Amino acid sequence: MAGIWVPIRIVNGERWGNLAALSFRHEICAEEYSIQQQYSFAGQHRVRLFKLKKNVHWRIPQGVDLNISEVPPASGLRRK
Repeated sequence: MAGIWVPIRIVNGERWGNLAALSFRHEICAEEYSIQQQYSFAGQHRVRLFKLKKNVHWRIPQGVDLNISEVPPASGLRRK
């Protein structure tokens, strides 16, 4: 699999992946989601905290470089 480096930010003693460092806008799909609460993030920014469940995927924004250097080559032919 290809990989993307995401910077980690510590806020209120918790680790958060900083997707904003990669792009201004993000598209995420999931089978289930819920808005957990209004949340006070770093610098007292008021944001909404979402919980995503089952089959969660993030659309890779244009311009984000993928690191595929450790992806093993395909092995053999696929079944027909």
